[in-house]
Amino acid sequence: MPLTKDYISGSRRTSADDEPGVRPTRKYQKAPVWRFVARRIVTAPIVLFGVILLVFLIVDLSPNDPARASLGLFASEEARERFAAANGLDDPVWVRFWRFIVNLLHLDLGSSVVRPEPVAHLIGAAFPVTLQLMLLATVIAVFLSLLLGVLAAQTDGRLVDRTIGGLAALFQAAPPFWVGLMFIQLFAVALGVLPSGGYFPIGDGVRYWFSSIIGPATVLALPFTAAMTRIVRASVADELAKDYVRTAKGAGIPWSTIMVRNVLRNSLISPVTVLGLYIGGLMSGAIVVESVFNLPGMGTLLVSGADQGDLGVVRGVAIVSAFVFVLVNLVVDLFYILLNPRAAEAGAE
Repeated sequence: MPLTKDYISGSRRTSADDEPGVRPTRKYQKAPVWRFVARRIVTAPIVLFGVILLVFLIVDLSPNDPARASLGLFASEEARERFAAANGLDDPVWVRFWRFIVNLLHLDLGSSVVRPEPVAHLIGAAFPVTLQLMLLATVIAVFLSLLLGVLAAQTDGRLVDRTIGGLAALFQAAPPFWVGLMFIQLFAVALGVLPSGGYFPIGDGVRYWFSSIIGPATVLALPFTAAMTRIVRASVADELAKDYVRTAKGAGIPWSTIMVRNVLRNSLISPVTVLGLYIGGLMSGAIVVESVFNLPGMGTLLVSGADQGDLGVVRGVAIVSAFVFVLVNLVVDLFYILLNPRAAEAGAE
């Protein structure tokens, strides 16, 4: 079987596939990529609508009473009835949901029953903090997981590989709040190089902002890094064992070229498929990390809303988080097409 350039790059394709009159043997050549893209774009709003409906029903049918949260525990029954009538709480569920959807289309998430502010304003102040935290944590996790995963794969079975695997298992299993407390104890109390908590906006100075966000971002990134390191290590090790790597080495191609152009490109397909899920999972981890480091982000807003019975805030945070999760997964799917368009064509059928 004659070798082609595609064989060296990892796709074992013979020159017979290029002969005229020979029908392609792979199914992915039958379906265009645009079907895959269109399916993802159409599915995303449907999934988001389902999540909005589920969140609305869970919050709306919960035993918490918004009237008590707004008026206090000792408010009279007449005052609670007036509050319910004024806010439409006595309307049927489908009427309340329709009103909520109409308001949501106008970017109106309602008002807080505890604080005299619209929910959208509260989320608008908290979301940038969480977004900065998640972006920095993602950068840290992706960089470290690629570095450690490739290093572990190239030292398969040796001390370095076993050490990286053990640390990855440890940090993946460690509770984030415990890791956060240990981080504060080491870097804030013992060494005094980072603050123990609080947040400085980037407008107050990049140095102060970075010192207040790097600790929480590192703690948030550690479980993500541990999980992705194991996935990258397994994927790279599997790719290094394939025949085209040995063929390329025998042909005298530089090792750096083989790793960057072939091995990494082929082996990153598996990590990218789960990247969106892990990035979405950072939202839940941010709740714990923001509480430990006292950051005024979405997690802190959600916890305070739940403690105070402020169901509008809880619902708004949940819906915005769901929107971010769906959007991130859509972007990851589109990025996956760039890495592996043939698999996308196969999935479009």
